[in-house]
Amino acid sequence: MTQRRPIIAHANARLKGSATPVAQGGRYAWWAVTILSIGMVVGALDRQVINLVVDPLKQALRLNDEQVSLLQGFAVAAFYAVMAVPLGRFADRHNRKGLILAGAVAWSAATAGCGLASGFLGLFVARMMVGVGEATLTPAGFSMISDYFEERGQARPLCVFTGASFLGSGLALLLGGGLLAVLGRSGPLILPGLGRLADWQAAFILASVPGLVFAAVLLSVREPARRLKADEPPDAAFTDVLNFIGGNVRLVAPLLLGFAILASGQFALGAWTPTFFVRTFHSKPAFVGMTYGLLLAFGGSAGVVVGGFICDRMKARGWAGANLLVSIGAALAAIPFAAVFPFASSSNLALWLIAPLAFLGPMPFGAGIAAIPAISPNRMRAQMMALYLLLANLLGVGGGPWLVAVVTDRVFRNPAMLRYSLAIVGPALLLGGALLLSCAVRPFAAAHDAGAKRRTLSSWTK
Repeated sequence: MTQRRPIIAHANARLKGSATPVAQGGRYAWWAVTILSIGMVVGALDRQVINLVVDPLKQALRLNDEQVSLLQGFAVAAFYAVMAVPLGRFADRHNRKGLILAGAVAWSAATAGCGLASGFLGLFVARMMVGVGEATLTPAGFSMISDYFEERGQARPLCVFTGASFLGSGLALLLGGGLLAVLGRSGPLILPGLGRLADWQAAFILASVPGLVFAAVLLSVREPARRLKADEPPDAAFTDVLNFIGGNVRLVAPLLLGFAILASGQFALGAWTPTFFVRTFHSKPAFVGMTYGLLLAFGGSAGVVVGGFICDRMKARGWAGANLLVSIGAALAAIPFAAVFPFASSSNLALWLIAPLAFLGPMPFGAGIAAIPAISPNRMRAQMMALYLLLANLLGVGGGPWLVAVVTDRVFRNPAMLRYSLAIVGPALLLGGALLLSCAVRPFAAAHDAGAKRRTLSSWTK
């Protein structure tokens, strides 16, 4: 062991790069979490603004529901499918702050490009590049926060970071609805060199501005020094990650797939609920954005934070599998509301039924997702998060909205039947995710107990 310490010290120095030692859990650590969380808000805003302009976008570019669903989800997931692992590996080896900074500039430019697209193909490519946001920010952000805080204090900051994405999703609708209301009163936006813009184009272009502001503020954040254990190899090849997964497949497979299926249900409901209000109750997009967006922004972020608080209390009382038990309970409790709200007799009643769904649905994505870096060696945390996000994007962002559109277009063959598609797909995905996570509870509890005795759950050490 004495021979290895100089090697580990050298590896730490190489991995730090321009990293700076930061007091774990101090004020600066929380400042960094705040800035990274703002990035999550902005990234979610740029991804979700399309959900508010579905029908005018369809009319302008002559699209159907399936094509729109591909733009909402699969286009974003396609970039991630190609770049998830390389970017996760980059984050594990190089400067994470620089990676996030480059991603913020790229996704902001891509969001503006969505407003300038003249057809399905151009919009699809622009939406693919919007996927740069999650592909860079989330894995690198999880990795940075894990180095800013001790392991026992990571749940709360990771819940804040994750909850910010739901705040951003709601703000996308809230601000987008307000913007559409303003444009409706003041007339179309006219920009130099671009001329007169349709409302849906203006929504994309204006939504791109906060990302550039975030990139500028991110410069104030210091890259934290990576903290490796003395017996932990300094670098992880992707084959090491695969060996880790293969050696712990009973835990890792249901864990990653279960949260990906829950994400699929969440994205399915989030993508099509605004259009449900427009088609079923003939609500104005501005009204939908400001009401549904308000519920999603505050209900979703509150659900994630409360879930983290409940998880911490359960752990303090000896519930080793608390991360997953909270997630399963929230998903099961959300199913009745997901099944009933599409059949509400009025928009007001639908909003009352959506309120608890907006609170319960996001709850697994704080304390629950924190289980992934908790079981992962430091040297592969970003790559493990990248793999989860790969599944969450392909099955969640790509699959959830697409499933709703397929049921609407091919089963019911009537856009007005969207309410039935939502009532079928949403609850089914929530139930499937909960069942998968239930298979991981015992292995996760065993891993938690082993970690308390300073044993990392992995096969690559054997």
